[in-house]
Amino acid sequence: MEVDSSAMHSTPLLRDDYQRIVRRAHDNLASLTAPETSGPGVRPAVLESWNRSLGRLRDPGGVRVRMAYEADQLAEVRRRHPFHSIMGLLQSHLIEPAKEAGLLVALGDEQGRLLWVEGERAVRNRAESMGFVPGTDWSEDVMGTSAPGLALRSRTAVQISQAEHFSAEVHSWSCSAVPVTHPLTGQVLGIIDVTGGDDAVSSIVLPLLNSTAQAAGAGLSKLYTPDSGGLSPVGTGDGAYLEVTGARPQLSSPDGTRITLSGRHAEILLLLARNPGGISSAGLADRLWALGGSEVTVRAEIARLRRTIDHLGDLRLDARPYRLRGDIDSDVERTHRGLAQGDVETALNFYQGQVLPDSDAPGVREIGAELQALIRESLLQNGTWQQLWRYAGLAEAREDSEVLMSVLRLAPPEAPERNAAVVRLEALGY
Repeated sequence: MEVDSSAMHSTPLLRDDYQRIVRRAHDNLASLTAPETSGPGVRPAVLESWNRSLGRLRDPGGVRVRMAYEADQLAEVRRRHPFHSIMGLLQSHLIEPAKEAGLLVALGDEQGRLLWVEGERAVRNRAESMGFVPGTDWSEDVMGTSAPGLALRSRTAVQISQAEHFSAEVHSWSCSAVPVTHPLTGQVLGIIDVTGGDDAVSSIVLPLLNSTAQAAGAGLSKLYTPDSGGLSPVGTGDGAYLEVTGARPQLSSPDGTRITLSGRHAEILLLLARNPGGISSAGLADRLWALGGSEVTVRAEIARLRRTIDHLGDLRLDARPYRLRGDIDSDVERTHRGLAQGDVETALNFYQGQVLPDSDAPGVREIGAELQALIRESLLQNGTWQQLWRYAGLAEAREDSEVLMSVLRLAPPEAPERNAAVVRLEALGY
């Protein structure tokens, strides 16, 4: 993501005269014992945040980051957060372009606790010195004025540059952030942030963040529905939901509980879900193993699978032939339905990458190859440049020259994704 330096230096937040005003005003904060400080020339939103921060935290030089989640908790918190379900979209739309520009992308929950911090290792190492790491709390209550905290409090896109931060330890950094909301309910689902040097508050960053937030909200609205306690996976209360594209395979129960599946159980459930009329034990053996499979092994796997799913609502596994009974849907089926209706956006929201990428089961590879070919062709025929770029962020398409060329052909000249596409094409020898 190449930054236009002329646009960057015209940004008011980065002008030398403004930064001098802000630094002088911030220097006065440390000597105050009560809020209601004034700072002529400082942006009102920043000044208001300083006053709130001073009332709670007192000393701008004494702000310390707080761990909200230790390492052993973080993996489970990430798995349960809605961003986990659209990580492919976030990677292609924001994380990869920002990473190539030397910037960090942080993804946090609705309370300002960082769950992911993505970027080049060297940049992440520098950010660790100010406590900008996964698991930490960057809400305004804890860290004072920062883009993630202020964006959540104001529910708007925010840019905070250098000395505008309340904590003195953060003054060598700048950041832009925007909340992600459910488009139907307005519920705040989380925060996305770009952090780095001056480039992090350049004129092109907020449009990129806003478009990412809109795409994320739209994707989550199709995957999650609001309920009295927050969000539940789509299909909750109607039946089970199988996820086999992209991340680790999971099965959601009607009450919203998610079960991480073994690779073999995910393969069997996928094959049976795609063949509602049922499959014989010999047919399952042929679809699960290219060589060496047996009906005895199939029966043993089926017995273990029954124990896994026996509490998932009305879902059950019958025999002779093996077939699923009860209500079950999957990301594969929803992707197919979207493509059949000509709705590429819906299909792309559900398709998070290759179907069970670690599987070598012949039947699974056939299902995956068919779906991958369908979505790729649909995007090349009817996709927007934004959709093509999201697809190009998936592992299967990162070196797809035809997709990258289509992004270059369709994207406007000012789109930062064009530069990232050029970099990839050059690496491929084009």
